[in-house]
Amino acid sequence: MAELLAKPGVPLVDHLREVLFLGNDLTRRMGLEGRLRAQALLACVLHDIGKATHSFQEHMRAARAFEEAKARGASDRELQQLRQAANQKKAAAYPHALASLPFVLVAEAHLAGEHGWDSLCLAATGAVLTHHSPLGPGLYQGYNAPPDFVHPALSDALEAARELLEEMGIGPLPPARQLLGRLRPLLERSLAGVLHDAGMVFAGGVKSSLLGLLQVQPVDEFARVKAVLHLADWLASARGSQTSIFFLSDGAGRVAARVSSLALREFQRRAGGARSNVLWLRAPTGTGKTEALLLWVGDAERLLYLLPTQATVNAMWRRLREVYGEEQVGLAHGRANYMLRQELDQDSLDVRLFGSAFARPVTVATLDQFILAHLHGRHWEERRTLARQATLVLDEVHAYEPYTLGLLLAALERERPARLALASATLPPSLLALFPQGVLVEAEPELWTRARHRLHLRDAPLDSCVGEVGAAARAGQRVLVVANTVQQAQAMYLALKEAVGAGPVRLLHSRFIFRHRREKETEVSSPAPGTIFVATQVVEVSLDISYDVLFTELAPIDALVQRMGRVNRRGHGPPAPVHVFCQASEGAQRIYGRDVLQWGLELLRTLSDTPSDADLAEATHQLYERVISSPEWQKDLQAGRDTVREVQEALGCYTIDLSDVEMQQRFTARRGHVSVEVLPAAFLKEAYAFREKGEGWRLSELLVPVPVYWLRQSGAFSSLRDLGCLQTTLPYDQELGLLQAAREGTATYALLD
Repeated sequence: MAELLAKPGVPLVDHLREVLFLGNDLTRRMGLEGRLRAQALLACVLHDIGKATHSFQEHMRAARAFEEAKARGASDRELQQLRQAANQKKAAAYPHALASLPFVLVAEAHLAGEHGWDSLCLAATGAVLTHHSPLGPGLYQGYNAPPDFVHPALSDALEAARELLEEMGIGPLPPARQLLGRLRPLLERSLAGVLHDAGMVFAGGVKSSLLGLLQVQPVDEFARVKAVLHLADWLASARGSQTSIFFLSDGAGRVAARVSSLALREFQRRAGGARSNVLWLRAPTGTGKTEALLLWVGDAERLLYLLPTQATVNAMWRRLREVYGEEQVGLAHGRANYMLRQELDQDSLDVRLFGSAFARPVTVATLDQFILAHLHGRHWEERRTLARQATLVLDEVHAYEPYTLGLLLAALERERPARLALASATLPPSLLALFPQGVLVEAEPELWTRARHRLHLRDAPLDSCVGEVGAAARAGQRVLVVANTVQQAQAMYLALKEAVGAGPVRLLHSRFIFRHRREKETEVSSPAPGTIFVATQVVEVSLDISYDVLFTELAPIDALVQRMGRVNRRGHGPPAPVHVFCQASEGAQRIYGRDVLQWGLELLRTLSDTPSDADLAEATHQLYERVISSPEWQKDLQAGRDTVREVQEALGCYTIDLSDVEMQQRFTARRGHVSVEVLPAAFLKEAYAFREKGEGWRLSELLVPVPVYWLRQSGAFSSLRDLGCLQTTLPYDQELGLLQAAREGTATYALLD
């Protein structure tokens, strides 16, 4: 038998050595000492020892033959045959993480006895077993044959691992031959059976399956040990990378260079000089809030910047790459892989994994990605471990509903980051009181005196303004119309199209496929004079646009402030007209609640015709004071807190058994509307064409979110297992978006609600 391989061109012992050295550096950077350091390094040096099987080595030789043929320019036919042979060997190989199980299990138990550790603490065993698969109740079921180890090469690799550990001061472990003698009964059994056998008896008479024992390990210890192993292994696979790529150097210098040409405002300087580990920053839109936050972040080694939507995250990701450097900034949201392929043409393993796991020195993410870590979504171990070391910025924190806030607060209470900043133009005292005490830095008074809008309160429904909107557009104004439901937005769009004829009318809401939504966002970002843009709440925190006049349905004050911020955005012109139509539709009352709309209207009527930014902020604060104390709001907040507690208590160290997309939609949808992404049947042929061309990542372009209750009320949905998504037969129109079928018994289609 030739030398054992870990990868086609990498000897097994060399790989174990590299992962061990990288892991040792990570334990130092992450502050792991004593037992946890020993467990992390044990996991690093033994994680791939299970590759010493005949079946895995056959896979490696086949993979190496393919790589060698590719290097010498072999024909496409030969490469296809060699690739197929390698894939067949890969499918037949014994799972090497499972084959590594007996070695790390016995070694960890031996070290526990030597050093007086709790013998039931098995963080290294759990990390090794799950370094390619999440921990869960069905892990490795069905692998009933024992592993086919290569002897004596296995003994040589084990002895090398033992010596490497001793170099790190970890030990003593018995010599390889002695260890193999103790392991012989395990190596002749089904390791999956060992994992699932509920009759096993551990030290102290504890009777449990090994899987059950791993589930109840101390969560923090398991997460940190696994994070060290995963990060070190990924670095070794990336070849030539060092642990320094996970940490930011000279962040303050980079920010200083970025703002050197700016005349800093007083509040920006005060934020930069704040020494508190918790910052509350309140500043109007467009006054330099982001620069103030980055000055406060300073020389932090890690930054996690969270925003409400994918659009705002994408914009901040581009912005921070200019500040910190392209290689320093990662992206994490449901379509991050798609964005990376589209904008950077990158699909390397480290780009995708490091972004998903919060491993870049700077990560920009949607809040749901942070919450998913605390609900044990995929890569929760790395995300939670790295987030605890990070400076965490919560920008636009006003945007979240009480249930989402409850999830967030529970996560922060259970695991505080190193530093925390909350930022928004709207930071009501009643909202701040929910978070850890911080130092408040507020923009200077003169920045709040801007009066960018002239209010017109109209006692009428939104659809009564069609004529006025058309007249404003014909006068050359860029007109924004905001409805509270998709149905109303679609109806307004159709009415305006008929009223203005050939004039430019655009529609944007959440029920377009992603490709069309991006196209429409581009169209409305630089509108020509006379453009009419009809939208829903998607404009509130997603688009950086500035129109001349706003017609909007009544909404809560905070939502109205965000909508108003999309006209005369920088305040360079005279106050722009804002028409608020106060007869709210049934859909609006269903979304926001009748009482909240009524309270907001009462506050609107107390404002002057040209309210300043300070007036609007104060009105928002007053509404929050009233809403937060309401039983319904408190109930939703507590439900979010309870969800985190219940999920974590139920799962222990398990990863939740749901897809990431389902988790994102279930726990982070705004206004409490749970949604799921589906593929309209009109794009089915194109979806399969993507797959055939090896462009499955482009499926995201064709998906559209729908309320999950549609799946229960309609027979228009089915599963496409080969594409990994749901299909809908509901009609799709490129102008209007997805249309919902009318109630049963009719032959027509209704607009969405």
